[in-house]
Amino acid sequence: MAQAIAQQLISEQVTSKIAWTFDSAGVAAGDGFPASDQAVLALSERGIDLTGHQSKMITPELIDQSAIIFTMTPAHGQAILRLVPESKGKVFPLDASVPIGDPFGYQVDVYREVATQLEGLIQKRIEEIVK
Repeated sequence: MAQAIAQQLISEQVTSKIAWTFDSAGVAAGDGFPASDQAVLALSERGIDLTGHQSKMITPELIDQSAIIFTMTPAHGQAILRLVPESKGKVFPLDASVPIGDPFGYQVDVYREVATQLEGLIQKRIEEIVK
């Protein structure tokens, strides 16, 4: 959900010549799984189409190709640093004070709450980067 929300925010707000690219990969994700029905519904209510999303596992190559990596939890950041220790300067939590819970397996209301949380945090990060 974070990738799709970030892409929407950038397309709506940033009119620069800088190319913004967002990707999504998990530290414990399998490759090729679709977004959950709840995630698809929660984002469709925000005008975001998540139907084509497929999960993928984070790789050293993806880490190396990334300028900035925002993680949902400290454990995610630690897993990335174990894979590529020299990526330390570009791995940050999306929220430094509270890990973002994974709504997987919950009802759509929880996905909506997480989407709202993500939208605010991503907006804040975009503003920090654009400054």
